Amino acid sequence: MWSKFINNFITIIEQHLWWLSIIFFMIGIFWADQSTDFAYLIGDTMDGFIDGYSYFAPIAIYLILTPTLLKLFLSETHGKSFAKYTIKWFVVARIIACVYAVIFTVIAFDLPLYSSTEGFMTAVNESFQSLAWMLTHSVYFYAVYVSLITVVIALKIKKLANILVKGVDLIEYLGKFIIPIIPFLMLAIGAYVTILPEVLEKTMGPNFSNVKVDTVTMLGFTIDISSSLGMILLYVLGALLTGLVCGIWHIGLLILAKRHQPDFSLKKYFSVYWIKVYPMLWATSSEALATPLNLYMVKKLCPTIPDEVRQFVVGTGSFLNINGTIINVFLMTGLVAAILDIDISMLQLLLSIPIVFLIGYGVPGIPGELVLFGGPIAICMGVSPELMPAFLGLYIGLQIGLPDSFRTASNSTDECLCAIILNKKVVYDKLV
Repeated sequence: MWSKFINNFITIIEQHLWWLSIIFFMIGIFWADQSTDFAYLIGDTMDGFIDGYSYFAPIAIYLILTPTLLKLFLSETHGKSFAKYTIKWFVVARIIACVYAVIFTVIAFDLPLYSSTEGFMTAVNESFQSLAWMLTHSVYFYAVYVSLITVVIALKIKKLANILVKGVDLIEYLGKFIIPIIPFLMLAIGAYVTILPEVLEKTMGPNFSNVKVDTVTMLGFTIDISSSLGMILLYVLGALLTGLVCGIWHIGLLILAKRHQPDFSLKKYFSVYWIKVYPMLWATSSEALATPLNLYMVKKLCPTIPDEVRQFVVGTGSFLNINGTIINVFLMTGLVAAILDIDISMLQLLLSIPIVFLIGYGVPGIPGELVLFGGPIAICMGVSPELMPAFLGLYIGLQIGLPDSFRTASNSTDECLCAIILNKKVVYDKLV
């Protein structure tokens, strides 16, 4: 009885998550504006969360990345050329998505090629020195190393591998219990951004005067974030930017699908498939939850695609083809850096691609998945210890809700087009 009640409750929250997130975000802002006690309660809670982040984030990266990488390697050893071809295709697509996201982030926030004032080679040298330090000193990278070692060992011990692989299914199952708390997280981040100047003054001390938090420039437009409404506007516009950039990426896949299958109908795609799948994905922010619907609707749109192709592409795509999330990682980095007036450059973003690429394989396909990237990205961008709490608080908080909806919907609808594109490999193999 309780199980049925809980499942029904979660389903209702999923259906209305998008507008609940906005409402709770606004409530948090206005409540903090009216009540100093509430604002500082939230501020202290966020400080406690950030203080513990460096402890639980590496553990989370290890526990999520290990079974996912193991599942990937086991899939690749099945001996099917199509499986190997698909995985390689997803790898190349992810690399392209990283570069694409860096370029859009640079354009959107008018970032320089490099930050150093002493010349390009000096900037390159400084960036590589910083990267080398991170590779040898960061606990987040240690978690990745231990994960890779575990995978190597597990591949030689079948029983251990079988146990670890089940971790992916467990993570996806537990992910649904995160959904009901998302509105309350949005309330907290709304309150947190309201008292951000006080938080920065507390953490930065005399250096606070060097941090500007009054305006943010995005795509050439200046947004005043000194007021509550200004902060709400910035959050919404940041989410819409994610939707725009993910949408352009999706259009590129549509063009590629049309090229591979000339009789592919755009009208049928949007009327039969997209309009049925996108709303659920956008509302629930969960690739894992929408996988059954996605499989069914891809079959309905493209009945000629073999079941093994459709199931493999959509199934593995739920954790391999998360380019909407990859795109949002970089856009959120540019947004938070702009809010805190942190100088970042195109060079820094490009050098962070390897770690974003790798950690991306550990994304569990649940709401709020960018939490895994927060610490590593902050280190890659050279965020100072004084600004680290504020950076992590904003990065983790502002990616919840609307940005999550746009990137998740992009991730899973991309899989339909990927199935059409990759099916060409099966047709070609049969012809030869």
